Amino acid sequence: MITVVLMVMMQLTPTTSFIVSTRAGFVNYVQGSATVKAATSIPAGQPVGTGPGGAVEILLNPGSYLRMGENSQVILDNVDLSAIALRIMQGSAVIEANEIDKESPIKIGIGNLKVEIVKDGIYLFTDGKVVVVDGKVRDASNGLFYGKGYQIADDDHGYRAQKVKTFTTALELWSQKRDELIAQANLNVSNSLRRTPNLPLNSFLDVWLWYPAYGAFIYMPGARYRSPYGYLYRSVGEFFGGSGVASSGSNSGGFGNSGRSSGGSTDSGGGGFVGFSSAAPSGGGASSAAPSAGAQGGSSSGHTATQGR
Repeated sequence: MITVVLMVMMQLTPTTSFIVSTRAGFVNYVQGSATVKAATSIPAGQPVGTGPGGAVEILLNPGSYLRMGENSQVILDNVDLSAIALRIMQGSAVIEANEIDKESPIKIGIGNLKVEIVKDGIYLFTDGKVVVVDGKVRDASNGLFYGKGYQIADDDHGYRAQKVKTFTTALELWSQKRDELIAQANLNVSNSLRRTPNLPLNSFLDVWLWYPAYGAFIYMPGARYRSPYGYLYRSVGEFFGGSGVASSGSNSGGFGNSGRSSGGSTDSGGGGFVGFSSAAPSGGGASSAAPSAGAQGGSSSGHTATQGR
C-alpha cells in the first residue's frame, strides 16, 4: 500500500508551513502508466513499476534522483538517507547522483551486479548492465572502481568491464530535461526566498523544497553548484550567508558540463523534504515527454579498471 510521506510540520507564518521528511522514496513525478501516484512515499520493499509509455521520478538523498523508463520495475530495499539501496528488477533506469557521501554510497543491484555510487554523476542501468555515463562506481563483489565511460556486465557471457563508445538513450534525454526544468524552478524559488523576511536559513540548505507553482519538490543545495548535466543551482545561503547576492550564471546544460562552482555544501538543518504547503502536496510536476527505454551500446575498446580510487 502506498502511503503519503510522513511529514513534520514547522510553522513559519500563520499561513505558511514546512513539510519535512528524512527518508528517500518520495514519488516526485509520474507520467503515463505506473503502479504509483505522484506525491506519495514508497515504503522499503514496495515494487514500483511502469508500463508502456510510463515514466517515474523518485527522490533519493537531497539532490539525487531515480528516473525510470517504460516497462521497468524497481524495488527500494532501504529508504534511510544514510543507507539508500535499491534493485533494478526490469527495464531501464537512470540515477542522477548529487551530494554523494563516499561513506554512505547509494547501493544498486541489477541482475548479478551489485555496485555502489561513490561520486556525483549520471548512471544508466539497463539490460542487466551498469553504464557510468559520468561519475564513479565501486563493484561490491570485487572492490574495483569504474569511472566515466565504463560498462559493467555479469551474465551468461561472464563478467565484463569495458570502456564503450556510448550513445544517448531516450531515457537519458528525458532525465536531462527533468534536471533542466528542476534547475530553472530552483532559480525561480531562490529569487523568491531572498525576499522572504525572517527566513530560517538552515531549513533551506541541502533539502528537497516543495514548490507549488511547479507541483513537485525541487532541490535547494547547501551551496551554489552545477549538476552533472551542467545546470546551475542556487543556494539561499548566497543571499543570507553574508556573501551577498551572487552574480547570475548561465543555466545551459549538457553532458560533460559538470563541476561544482562552490567550495562545498553547507550543513543542512537535517536534510529530507521541505515544503511550503500546510497540506500534503498534490501530484503533478511540469510536463515532459515520457521516454522509451533504450539499451546503451557501442563498441568496446577493451580497457579494464584498476583497483583504488
